[in-house]
Amino acid sequence: MAQELLCAQDPQPVGEERLGSASPFLLIADHAGNAVPERLGDLGISPADLNRHIGIDIGIHGVSQRLSGLLDAPYIFQRYSRLVIDCNRPPGHPT
Repeated sequence: MAQELLCAQDPQPVGEERLGSASPFLLIADHAGNAVPERLGDLGISPADLNRHIGIDIGIHGVSQRLSGLLDAPYIFQRYSRLVIDCNRPPGHPT
């Protein structure tokens, strides 16, 4: 599915930091980004709206990076807006 949606210039869907850490903690932020694949254009909304909570969990990426550093914990995050895909639900889910 991702291969059909993403172009070469689009970012990879998932970001990873500190994967080699020995920490017992794992940090995950499933709505950390608000990127939109080029093939989807602007989704019909303004950049300002994409930066609102409808498009991203505001501030979670920075908080998670800081915690990851403090705990020396691995951090995995989604780069695309929740308006593109909700990683909490399987493809085709009605909500």
